[in-house]
Amino acid sequence: MQYDDFVSSLNDKQLEAVETSSQYVRVVAGAGSGKTRVLTYRISYLISQLGVKPWKILAITFTNKVANEMKNRVVSIVPEAQKYLTIKTFHSFAAMFLRAEIENINYPSNFTILDEEDQLKVIKDIVAEKGYKKSDPLVKQAINFISKSKLKEKYPEDITIQFERVENEKLCLEIYEEYEETKARQFALDFDDLLLKTNHILATFPMIRAKWQDRFDHILVDEFQDTNDTEYRMLTLLMKPSTCLYVVGDPDQTIYTWRGANQDIIIDLNKKYHGLDTIILDENYRSTQTILDSANKLIANNKFRVPKDLFTNNGKGDEIVVRCLDSVTAEAEYVAREISSLTNLKGYKYSDIAILYRSNYVTLEFEKAFMAKHIPYVIYGSVKFYQRAEIKDVLAYFRLISNFHDDISFERIINVPRRGIGDKSIQLIKDGARKHYLSIYEYIASDDSLKECPNKVVNVLRNLITRIDVTRCKVSDDSEIFSKTLEDFIKDIGYYDYLMTDDDGDDRIDNVKSLFEDIRHYLKSNPEATFDEYLQNVALVSAQDEVKDEERITMMTVHTAKGLEFPVVFIVRFNQGVFPNNRALFEDGFKAMEEERRLAYVAMTRAKERLYLTLASGFSYVTKSELGESQFLKESGNPIRANNYGSGDRYKGSQSRYSYKEAMQSRGFSFDDEPIRQDFSQAVNDVSYWEIGDIVIHKKLGRGVVIAVEDDSIIKVDFDEHGIKTILGNHPMVSKGSK
Repeated sequence: MQYDDFVSSLNDKQLEAVETSSQYVRVVAGAGSGKTRVLTYRISYLISQLGVKPWKILAITFTNKVANEMKNRVVSIVPEAQKYLTIKTFHSFAAMFLRAEIENINYPSNFTILDEEDQLKVIKDIVAEKGYKKSDPLVKQAINFISKSKLKEKYPEDITIQFERVENEKLCLEIYEEYEETKARQFALDFDDLLLKTNHILATFPMIRAKWQDRFDHILVDEFQDTNDTEYRMLTLLMKPSTCLYVVGDPDQTIYTWRGANQDIIIDLNKKYHGLDTIILDENYRSTQTILDSANKLIANNKFRVPKDLFTNNGKGDEIVVRCLDSVTAEAEYVAREISSLTNLKGYKYSDIAILYRSNYVTLEFEKAFMAKHIPYVIYGSVKFYQRAEIKDVLAYFRLISNFHDDISFERIINVPRRGIGDKSIQLIKDGARKHYLSIYEYIASDDSLKECPNKVVNVLRNLITRIDVTRCKVSDDSEIFSKTLEDFIKDIGYYDYLMTDDDGDDRIDNVKSLFEDIRHYLKSNPEATFDEYLQNVALVSAQDEVKDEERITMMTVHTAKGLEFPVVFIVRFNQGVFPNNRALFEDGFKAMEEERRLAYVAMTRAKERLYLTLASGFSYVTKSELGESQFLKESGNPIRANNYGSGDRYKGSQSRYSYKEAMQSRGFSFDDEPIRQDFSQAVNDVSYWEIGDIVIHKKLGRGVVIAVEDDSIIKVDFDEHGIKTILGNHPMVSKGSK
């Protein structure tokens, strides 16, 4: 390739990054600024213009796909380099290194590499030998323990546990020890071992280290902001004093610290390498200037970053659309209507549109809204809401409460959460029930059953059906607000504790809480509905046929969307406590807030032409608080204004006694030109709000006094003749009496 071709193919900053003569280079490449192009041209420039031998270059990428694409691009520019280029991921480089050097630590060069599935099988076998089921949560707990230990470069012999910080910590260490022994017998390594063994050999054997340091004069690294401590240590061990280090990344897009990525590495690189040349790529080729201005304003609030402002020549573009809806349902319905408008009137395809969110649990309302409007969608990185394991577990309990003949549901939950019931006992129970022509539930309850099962199993199962019987009675007696009874039951059987043994337990609990929020919304919309009717409604929704169309809306978390782009992006549930995520803030404070802000920045910069920011009002049973606007709205220059409020259910703010207009006026909004709002609220009773001390008149339960208000329509009442009941304040059988 001729030098003129480099000049004509790159902008000024990109050309500067390609041509730099500095030994140490940090290219801070903003979103959509062409970082892969720069890295590709840098390798080509070294070979074609500076005469660097291609075998003296090591390039590291973060996926094999990108490694192959980069190699093909370089070869298209410098064909003679094809046989000599070393462009690999950290793991594939380590595997190559170990094939050559692992015999130095008495391991054969023909070692086996265990993938994640192989690792899972080995650990399941170890867990089974200890008397647990292979499906026990202990399996995932052990995998998580091993992974976190190796991230700290610690093998079992490096770990001492005097006091358990979490349940089963010592047991996990035992499993880790047996896991390493099993691998050693089979001469096998897992992915983490590839990095750790490479670092060990490079650090322990000076002659080997010198040989490999001499092999590469140039080391280039893509997505450097996602590098972890183990990977960075490998780089430093491969470098001699004259090695040129060239890294490309964006600190503003570091969103994987929870997986070990260490942002300090790219931020503090200038402290480690004297004379480091930092080149900022700030021309964006993806988005409009309006979108970039907002993203720039947002990320400028982060203190721990390399300052930059993205700009583009794509033009100003459309204004960012901000909508605050009156409920989570109204938010989803608004998005569905807007998508219909975009596809029917604006010429966009479904595949042009992405729905981005902070956590998976928010998808439920959007899935229902899309199905109602026959909008095809696909969820990347997750499964549809009603197909998630924890939702199917909870619904199985609900079906069993409703119908004790449901053997399918009983089999699903008989050992969930873990009750120490073995496969043999389960089979004995199923055979006994079949022999006596009873359901499993009936068989366990009968006096003559379970004689061949251990007493512990008998006691556990009979305790379970007693709890189910009690809950069934409570649902029947307090049918108006059965959601509270069901939630108490799920907590009482230890299901939340069971989920917390999983690595992603917090997210799974949020999904379950979202299900209960769905029940409450269903009750508010259908105040006379029964428990069975709710289950029927769920069954019909979750059983809808999959849409076969190729054209679909893309739904995904922001983490999954990293590296992608779409003409139209909706960032939904942009509420404080949801995005930014409360749990992240509680766990890590300032650092977590910076990462949450980086997540929002990544989400905004996925949009090419149109960006929507939507949020909901009302009470959230997931966050256990009123839904307020995300602080990122104001920080990004998109504060909530009166005309940002969309139509939906009657506005319910933190003070539900206010009308929509009163609530907005209390925030300082003027309504001289108040927009016409459609009222979708359903006629129930004429009580607009409840306070503690109010007199309740119930057509069946009689007179009572409000002793607690749980949210805008759920009240706890002490009835004169029936005691304390939790009921719907908007139920048609309820009215307010005089004090």
